[in-house]
Amino acid sequence: MANEITTYAEIIAAIPTWYMDRTDLTPYADVILDLSEAYFNVNLRVREMETVDDLTPVSNVCTLPTDFIEAQRVVEQASIRRQLEFITPEMVDVWYPDRGSGLSDHYTIVGETLTAYPLSSNDIELTYWAEIPPLTSLNTTNWLLTKSPNLYLHTCLMYAAEFAKDANQFAQEAALVTRFVELVNNSGQRAKFGNAAVVQRGPTP
Repeated sequence: MANEITTYAEIIAAIPTWYMDRTDLTPYADVILDLSEAYFNVNLRVREMETVDDLTPVSNVCTLPTDFIEAQRVVEQASIRRQLEFITPEMVDVWYPDRGSGLSDHYTIVGETLTAYPLSSNDIELTYWAEIPPLTSLNTTNWLLTKSPNLYLHTCLMYAAEFAKDANQFAQEAALVTRFVELVNNSGQRAKFGNAAVVQRGPTP
């Protein structure tokens, strides 16, 4: 059963077993697992992926965390905290052509770095979506495998079907994976916000 899959070894063993006992898939199970986890990082956005990290600029440039996927909130830790707004690198040249320094209003991301503008030496508090910790023989489990072994299993089976060039099985597994992703994302939103009412800013009637 999928709910008995709780570790790296068990998901690796389950791939050929659940895919019609195709033992020839065993040597490729780690690749299938890697592809599945890359899929999760693109398609899942749940509270367990939310992470906060303090970045210290070096020559006004911050290096992003190695597990960074996408920024949620960027705050300059000045004497009064300042939430920064994203601008594109092109707009940096329009708004900050002289690369002046001061309290920041904006930030941009290029490659693996984040820079605040006007340039500042203050630390940056970054709230971001983090990659799901990959399963390995050393990191034998993670929160997603515990929360949704079905999603892990059927995503692996989807990529196993792609490897086997089995279009019908791929379509069936892809439909299940889409549904499981929707359920996990929805449950994450409910867990975070519950029945909280929307708070509007500014005057209301």
